[in-house]
Amino acid sequence: MLPNLFVIGAAKSGTTSLHHYLGQHPDVFMSPIKEPNYFAFPGHLPRFNGPQRSRKSAFELDRLRREKYEFSILELAQYEQLFSQARGKKFRGESSPAYLYFPGTARRIRESVPDARIVVILRDPVARAHSKYLQMRRDGAEPLGLFQAAIDAEPQRQKEGWSPTWLYVDRGFYYRQLSIYYKMFDRSQIHVILYDDLRQNPVSSLNAIFEFLGVDPDVTVDTREQHNVSAIPQVPRFGLLYQLTARPFLLSTRLQSALPERLAARVRPWARRLLLKQVPASAPENLASELRAALTARFREDIDQLQHLVRRDLSQWLRPHASAAGHESKPKHAGELSGVGH
Repeated sequence: MLPNLFVIGAAKSGTTSLHHYLGQHPDVFMSPIKEPNYFAFPGHLPRFNGPQRSRKSAFELDRLRREKYEFSILELAQYEQLFSQARGKKFRGESSPAYLYFPGTARRIRESVPDARIVVILRDPVARAHSKYLQMRRDGAEPLGLFQAAIDAEPQRQKEGWSPTWLYVDRGFYYRQLSIYYKMFDRSQIHVILYDDLRQNPVSSLNAIFEFLGVDPDVTVDTREQHNVSAIPQVPRFGLLYQLTARPFLLSTRLQSALPERLAARVRPWARRLLLKQVPASAPENLASELRAALTARFREDIDQLQHLVRRDLSQWLRPHASAAGHESKPKHAGELSGVGH
């Protein structure tokens, strides 16, 4: 049983929160594993490079593996198992931000699920790039201590085959990435929302998605719980406990799929609190106004094309931001709205 609902990105734009919110609707089942990436890598995972591995804990190594997509599900049987509990639901969904970036994904989804519904959530590409960089620095996955240095390193990283996770700017050219979906699918099958919409008015954003899906738009969704908040670093309370419990479970499609949906919704947050602890965060590097302006100029043509494609006014992405010389604004609502995850 294949899914018929796909949240395709962009990374660092609220996809984790959206995944959890959509799964609260009685007519929607969202996969127990986020980012299976099945359609991004048809049967074979490319070997991605990245920073040199130093002696790291299992938790940190898992983080690096995730950024190289090594937890992706490549076998059809495993992928279909993710939706084994979705019987009776109108929509079976999954969220893989990689689907927006990797060429060929839209065609593969179209060939396998021609009636698929596609949900896209997009964020100001400059803020998205900076947010991802800060997350990677926080988790010890980005070796360069300045955002400008990481940006300057992108051409060389591309030549060396680094995972797109470390290509902070390149992943922000949404028109280039999304236009293929409009060629492969009818416009009526694609729904685009903005990160700021979900942050400022999650109820209205979700109602619009539910109307797009043709399910009851007035279902109450709890948007209070935070999901993968990047400002709050977490590490295992006990390394051995993490290795003996979390790692085998997280790496097992069969175990995660076997856990009843309602029980999983209760168990996962509890288990996360048990296994992980919060640690003090260091002050993040500010995004200088000059750098923001330079990056905005790089994205300008793509943004202009994108707003015509999605029929949304995106001029706010081209204006100077109050956060340009300082911290990004704090989300008004919970979620991965400044969160970890892709």
